[in-house]
Formats: sequence, structure tokens, C-alpha cells
Amino acid sequence: RWRERRLGFHPPRPMLRPTVGSGLIISWAGMRGIVTLAAALALPATFPFRDLIVLTAFSVVLGTLALQGLTLGPLLRALDLRDDDPVGHEVTAARERALRAGLAGFEHDRSPVAEAVRQEFIAHLGSRDGNPQEGEARRSLHRDIHRHALHAARQAVLAMRASDEIGDDAFHQMEEELEKGE
Repeated sequence: RWRERRLGFHPPRPMLRPTVGSGLIISWAGMRGIVTLAAALALPATFPFRDLIVLTAFSVVLGTLALQGLTLGPLLRALDLRDDDPVGHEVTAARERALRAGLAGFEHDRSPVAEAVRQEFIAHLGSRDGNPQEGEARRSLHRDIHRHALHAARQAVLAMRASDEIGDDAFHQMEEELEKGE
């Protein structure tokens, strides 16, 4: 086993066993009636009562979508399923350790650039700690502000290009820099 890891071979982890609750959710949220509707629509136009069959199939699809769509949330709450995403938890732990190691890597540097990077790392760590909904809201706000700032920067560069303040080469270089910022 150690030889496999040393040579870079990482066998896949065994899959989690499905639970009764997860099976129930999958079957409740699954496809309903679309095959019936497709079969009804595939009937020849001269087939007797084709319109009634299509209407019935369509009604079944709409009815099951409405019924299951409205009851899926309460069913999820009643079953009280937990997040069984081990890879997601591992990625979160790895990201946090990497950020903390990154902070430790330049902890003695007090330059303005190091302080800016330190604040960015601390902000990323802070958005991962505490309340998950609050962290997600903070990350979403950060993404929105970042996207808005990049859009404004891109518009300024486009205006400079349109007024011939900068040439094509400078414009393309700025485009690349802005794309790296995304």
C-alpha cells in the first residue's frame, strides 16, 4: 500500500452506502411521467383519442411536478439528512490549512504588500469560520463587489482604447491582466 502511494497511485475511496432516506429523496425527486409524455407525443396523429392521451400524460407530469416539488422541502426536513460530502469537507480542511500555512510563510514581513496579502488571507479564513450561511453571504458579497470592480476597470480600459489613449498591444495586455483577476 505504501508503495502505491509513493508511486503516485491513489486508489479510489469506497463509496458511501446509500441510506433509506437518501434513496427516498432520490426517488421522490426523480423523473416523473416524461417517458409517458414522450410516448404519447410519439403516437401518430390519426391514433384514436391521441389528444386525450397527450392531455392526460401532460396532466400527470404537471401534477407530479407540483405535488413532489411542493413536498420535497418538508420531506428533506423530516428526514433530517446530513451533508455526506467527505470530499467537500477535505477540500475545506485543505484550503484552511493552506491559507494558514500561507500566512505563516510571511508572518515576519511587515511591508505594505505583505499586509495587504495578510488581510486578504485573513478575510478568506474568516469567511470559512463561524456560521456557514454568514460565510456564504460574505463570499457572495465579495464576489459581487470584485465582479463590479473588474467590470468598471474593463470599461475604463475600453474607453481608453476607443479614444486612442492606448494602442492594441497595451489594450490586449490589460485585457489579460483583468482576466487573471477574475
